[in-house]
Amino acid sequence: MQHGNTNGLLLVTIGWFVDSVKRNVRLSETLYSVNSIGDNGLASNDLKRLDQNSGAENSCLPSGLLKHNKQPDFCGAPGSQFSERGSKRYTTSSSLSGQSFYVDVDVTAELLSKVSEALSAEGATLVDQWFVGCNVNYVVCEGPSVQKYLGHSTNVVTPLWVLKSAKEKSLQRLVHLSADLARYTGARVDNPRHDVSHEGVSRVTCSADKASHEERQIKVSLAKDGVRKRRNRQMQTCQTPIRPITPGSLLDSICWSVSEPTSSASIYTESSSVENGAEDQPPVFFDAKEDGKESEASFVNLSRPLTESEKSELILKGPFLTIMFPVDRFSEMGPCSRTFFSNKGFTCLQVLDYIYAFYQENMSSEEIEVAIYTDSRHADRLRSIYSSKETAERGHIEFRRIDFLGSRRSFEMLKRIQGDSNSNLYELLTRA
Repeated sequence: MQHGNTNGLLLVTIGWFVDSVKRNVRLSETLYSVNSIGDNGLASNDLKRLDQNSGAENSCLPSGLLKHNKQPDFCGAPGSQFSERGSKRYTTSSSLSGQSFYVDVDVTAELLSKVSEALSAEGATLVDQWFVGCNVNYVVCEGPSVQKYLGHSTNVVTPLWVLKSAKEKSLQRLVHLSADLARYTGARVDNPRHDVSHEGVSRVTCSADKASHEERQIKVSLAKDGVRKRRNRQMQTCQTPIRPITPGSLLDSICWSVSEPTSSASIYTESSSVENGAEDQPPVFFDAKEDGKESEASFVNLSRPLTESEKSELILKGPFLTIMFPVDRFSEMGPCSRTFFSNKGFTCLQVLDYIYAFYQENMSSEEIEVAIYTDSRHADRLRSIYSSKETAERGHIEFRRIDFLGSRRSFEMLKRIQGDSNSNLYELLTRA
């Protein structure tokens, strides 16, 4: 009695159910409305109406209504009287009869009026409120509001669908989805995902903390599906390793500075070649600058830009990759590890993007607390900023990892850490 009206529920006596079953017709609820609840937990007039069930009319309707009408097949508003034959004709003539509808608040007043009028004429019920788990048969909304109801309502339709169904006296075509697929579709509509550009990969941050409970469930469900698919592919005999053997080194032919965008990466060539078929040129040598020690000859490998096929080449087929990144100039702090996941494996450009993004980030406060004790000119600059008055007022330090790495920026390779042959742990080797 306290919550029924506010939630759009119809409160009826048990007599409504008994009489409706006997006549095989949904009788009007207004004739069996509950006015008060007695001490025994039943409606005050319910027991009397059940006693009348043994009478000649064999009905639970109030005695006054029984005397007024010998054929109490009431359906619709109070006072409306239909014969059983007429009632059956009414219910079968409209497919919307007896169905409950909720119209979204964003539907315009003009459309709401038309929908309400059509539903009333077809014998359908219009409820005032909708909540997850309610028994509303149809939710009426327009395109921008659909994500609120996908996966939570059995049937989501448009106002045009209702008006056309009412006009043609038959339900229009309706597409049905399973609840889990509908929720995933709703999440995709609400949060469209776009491919991250290579130039902006450093600005991508993890939003797991801001994800809603529903989004987390969707993500976990998709992750489980991916694990099962990989597991099925990996089912092999006992003599064969479950995972593919990973190479000992990755990207050892790449010429690149980790401080530069990945578009500047190139590939080493043993000698230069002209595309028109000219003979290869001999390698070039030069004398290094004197640094207090004996000079030594250095071999310069010529390089060329990466082709599109080389950028998209799959260099690691496994779904996991852990990289040990050098942090400071002289490796006093040791490497910092990051683990990455890709269900389809890792391409050349994808791995380079990971490396570039790592060094464009600011050092964490925990890293800085340790880094101030290292020995390099970059550590001196960090200590100066750390102890400045501006930093004390601001409360944090912005110091990029690439600046603390100093001149040790030239990429050499990713070398697999010794372990089992299936290890996905690689150390990034860089030099000054």
